[in-house]
Amino acid sequence: MKHTALIALTLGLLAPLAAHAAQDLPTLYQAYEEAGYSTLSMEELNQTVTFTAVALGVSSNLQGEPLIEAGDGQGNVLARLTTDDAQQAAKLGALEEGAAFTASCTLQFSSGTDYLSFGDCAIK
Repeated sequence: MKHTALIALTLGLLAPLAAHAAQDLPTLYQAYEEAGYSTLSMEELNQTVTFTAVALGVSSNLQGEPLIEAGDGQGNVLARLTTDDAQQAAKLGALEEGAAFTASCTLQFSSGTDYLSFGDCAIK
């Protein structure tokens, strides 16, 4: 009986994570628009989200770390991606503009911007 309860509890805790499985970036961005350009009310806030996107710009932030502008196939910038991991930073920096990719990132707080902010990104 204890094992059944433990399994049910574990599955219940993992269910919200499964809800954030692979999505496409335009779908996440639409939810951001519907939330009034704020991630504060989005259930994905501070959660790891896996999504597909297109690299539209590759530059670096003020710390010299790679900063990826990601978007859809029509060239619309929908998000900015960063990472603190050196190995993943190399992968982000190696992305070529126009390349499609899949990433798992943490949705960070954004408000009043035209793009979503993602950190702790890992390219798949």
